[in-house]
Amino acid sequence: MTFVKKISLALLFLSFNFVFAQTKPIESLIQNINNQDAYIVMTRTMSPRISSASAKEIVKIGKPATPDLIQVLDSQSKGIAAHFILSEIWKETWEETLCCLIHDEGNAEIVNINGLEIRIENEVLSASDEALKNNKERWKKRTHA
Repeated sequence: MTFVKKISLALLFLSFNFVFAQTKPIESLIQNINNQDAYIVMTRTMSPRISSASAKEIVKIGKPATPDLIQVLDSQSKGIAAHFILSEIWKETWEETLCCLIHDEGNAEIVNINGLEIRIENEVLSASDEALKNNKERWKKRTHA
């Protein structure tokens, strides 16, 4: 085997290991995110935020984390958090909603953050299964993932 072929094989092997090495940490970080860490800052705009070290690490990874985040967008426990992380990663593709377009529904308030209808009740964020599913499809189309 020539020297060039050996180097090519070594580079190919290293690139596969690099891709696998990046995927595993992303999956581990996503396991640690939760809607309970998500919140909305309402000032001039309605800004999605998440207070989690894992979320901050995922944002640092950036767009390569998109496919893994899209996988959990329909999760009742992680979907809103994943949506907020994606919104931060892809912030150049959308505009924050002017504050405060809030609809009351009994004891709950309904807001729309970057296309996802979110229910706020007793300071807990939630979304319907249908809203989460539709949001997942929008992110797939938006990011071509």
